[in-house]
Formats: sequence, C-alpha cells, structure tokens
Amino acid sequence: MSLADKVRKFIYSPGKVAKIRNKIKNMPYRCRCRRLVRQVKNAVPVYAVTTEKRAQKIIVSMTSYPPRFPYLGLCLKSLLLQSVKPDHIILWLDCRADEVTQEMRSYEQYGITIRFVKGDLKPHKKYFFAMQEFPDDIIITVDDDVIYPVDTIESLIKKHVEYPGCVCARRVHKVTLTSDGIIRPYSEWIDKCRTVHEPSFMLVPTGVGGVLYPPHCLDNRVFDISAITRHCLMADDIWLKAMELLKGTKVVWVPNTILTPPYTEGSQESSLYLSNVHECRNDIYIKNMLMLFGEELRKVPMSGE
Repeated sequence: MSLADKVRKFIYSPGKVAKIRNKIKNMPYRCRCRRLVRQVKNAVPVYAVTTEKRAQKIIVSMTSYPPRFPYLGLCLKSLLLQSVKPDHIILWLDCRADEVTQEMRSYEQYGITIRFVKGDLKPHKKYFFAMQEFPDDIIITVDDDVIYPVDTIESLIKKHVEYPGCVCARRVHKVTLTSDGIIRPYSEWIDKCRTVHEPSFMLVPTGVGGVLYPPHCLDNRVFDISAITRHCLMADDIWLKAMELLKGTKVVWVPNTILTPPYTEGSQESSLYLSNVHECRNDIYIKNMLMLFGEELRKVPMSGE
C-alpha cells in the first residue's frame, strides 16, 4: 500500500470521521464555554442578592470541601453575575474556619454567606440544611466546580412559573428500562437528554447544571441521615430522585445551550464523577434505593411521562 493510500485510509476511516464530526458538532458549545469563562474572569463583582421583599424567597444553596477551595473563586463569581438575583446564596461547609481562603471570604461582601455545619454529609450538604431552614421557599442547588451562565437562575424560575409543582433542571438524564420494566444500568441511560420537554418521572436532574426544588416536592424521608450515610452518601442526585418519586414529583428539563457548564480549572482532580460513573457506583446506589423503597417506587408509573 502506497503512502498516499495509507494517509487516505487513515483520514477516511469510520473512527476518524466520527471524531471529526464530533469535533465539528461540539465547536459551538466549546465556543460558548470559552466566551463564558472570559466574561466571568473579566467581570467586576457586583452585589449578588436582591433587596426586594419576595413572598417566596429564592435560595441558592451549595457546598464544597477544602481540596476544591483553591478553584472555587470563578464559580462563586459567576453566581454574583446572575440576571435574576436570589434572596440568599449560602455556601455550607464542614471544615475549620481557617481553611476558608481569602478569595472565598472576599465574596462575602457581595452577598455570599458562608455557613459552617457539623456532620459530614458530603454532597448532600448542598440541599440538606437549606431545605430545613427555608421549607416554604424555592431552593436552587448548584455545584462548586463549574462556571454558571448568567441566565441560570432566570431560566429555572421561568420554567418553575410554567410548572410550579415540578423539579426544574438545566441538565437531565433519562432513565431507560428493559422490556420487563427493569431499570437499566446507569451507563445505559440517555445522557444529557434533550428530547423530553414535558414533566416526566423518567428524567433525573444532575446537579452540575443547576436544579430548582419547589417547596415540599420531596418525601419527608429526605432528611433521614442514617439512610443517607448508610446507603447513598456519595450520590445526592440518586437519593433526591428517589425522594421525588416517593413524593410523586415529576422533573422538567429547562432548555439551554450549555447543558454542562465549563469546569473550573483544577477542580476535577477530586470529583465524585470519577468514582460514581466510571466505577459504576451509581448502580450500587440505585440498587440501595430499590432495596429500601422498592415496593413504593414500583407504584410510580416510570414507563409513562
């Protein structure tokens, strides 16, 4: 085979063509992400919380831990720049006060509140304390390792007005079932589903995009610390999905152009994604939920929308 034929075979091989197509397909997304990162880096911080008196408050709630602190700045800054200002932005921490960085402290003057709590509930801290302190208000959870578009809160609130009884999420996966109605492994779910536009039991919010929880949308067992720590400590998304189903709450996707916001540089050196997805731990947590609540969950019409 001549050199020209080898080059031609390499360029036009199915695998190479697929890679080129994927790169072209993802170019607009990458451009939007790069633009967002530049905007947040260059923006001047502004006061983040509203001075209006709302009948129902909007609480942005998140958590983090010391290995992420050096990379948390741009995430916090992106929350300062939201087009719709919340009533509170609370960062729940289980660490020593002297571990908090000066950069994190610098954002307190712009309305971000740092709260210290006891008991290491891992990622569950992002919702656990806020939902108990503000039971009749809207809770929006965000992750600590991404940079959020300025319309994140605005888009979630607009969808909430349309579907006030639903959990609203900017990124969702769709559960898939076997012909016998058995939940397929997590890796076989429809990743970042965009095709379901109506509220559905089949959609699973993923926290990285931002998730809105209306008041009283979860089963009362959501605060069962013993069950959380024994059966689902490292997978808050799975635990919260079970609580939604037990309450009979559907999920609705919030259409947007950046389903997965850009990660902050260095933050993925310690990530639950690496173990929960790549090591298939999510399947263990799903089995745990079925073991605990299987009889009740089977009553939910998962195969329907």
